[in-house]
Amino acid sequence: MPILKHAYRRYALSFVTVSMAICIGFAMQTSEAAVLAHDEVVEGSKPTSAIPLPQDLAAPQMLGTASLPSLPSDHGHGDNLLQEPVLLAVADDIPVGILPTEESPPRLGCTPVMSAEPAAGALIDVRLTAPCHAGDTVMFMHENLMFHMLLPQEGALKVLIPALAEAAEVRASFANGDTAQATTVVDSLAFYDRVVISWMGQGGAELHAREFGAAYGEAGHVWRGQPRDVGALAGGEGGFLVSLGNSDLSVAGQAEVYTFPTGISSQVGDVKVSVEAEVTEANCGKALKVQSRALRQGRVDDQHDLELQMPDCSAIGEFLVLKNLVEDLTIAQN
Repeated sequence: MPILKHAYRRYALSFVTVSMAICIGFAMQTSEAAVLAHDEVVEGSKPTSAIPLPQDLAAPQMLGTASLPSLPSDHGHGDNLLQEPVLLAVADDIPVGILPTEESPPRLGCTPVMSAEPAAGALIDVRLTAPCHAGDTVMFMHENLMFHMLLPQEGALKVLIPALAEAAEVRASFANGDTAQATTVVDSLAFYDRVVISWMGQGGAELHAREFGAAYGEAGHVWRGQPRDVGALAGGEGGFLVSLGNSDLSVAGQAEVYTFPTGISSQVGDVKVSVEAEVTEANCGKALKVQSRALRQGRVDDQHDLELQMPDCSAIGEFLVLKNLVEDLTIAQN
């Protein structure tokens, strides 16, 4: 019996050893086959069909699924086609191309600045500084008086405006909307009489004042060709005329203002005031609109509007007298 047991054990041990050897050999052959298959794929062969994923490992589908175009296999089997799912995603961010455009920052130091101070002859000394508007057209407004001027290349302008109110406000504006304004008090206005005419465009009206019986062309004839200046007021001898606006601009407001020192006049009598219009190439055959205003001792006395059809261009060089637009001034003894 001991001999049989010993033989049986040796037989069992040999069987186990052989079985393990066979298993190890099979595993090595399988591994080598897998390596060879991998090498063949790397060298360029492609699988003839896609290996399906288990259902629980398939990628989630977003917003539905779409398929790629069918791809034929490299083995010539037209009915073996590759298809893979395509994932669609939507971004929450707004595309850069439709973001709002950032506004340009305003240029520093470009805000127009204006000052106003009373001056001799009931004038307003207006000074405008607008360096970013050099060469631009500026429109001035005072009461219902409106005129345009060109700002010099230095970006600064000085203009004397006859006051039409004791509490005087002057406003300047540019085409882009920039504005400036200033106020002052002209308490000497009550000592003066004033006649104002204004119009739009080139070749407009002319204001004429003939003092105390003076004829056209004489020393007492005051107009744009002989305007005098504020020095004429000294001693109450006579008046002066101020022209406002740039006549070189095709469409612009212009004005003329005649001032007489009624409160300190050394003479008595009448000042004949008239408005005339020359027929020119710029205004022939066109409508001319003229506004007038008269101030007596600093207060508005009367005002009129007139629209006149100018003669055709065959009348160039002729003059029209616009009647009933302004009244004469009567200077009484103080």
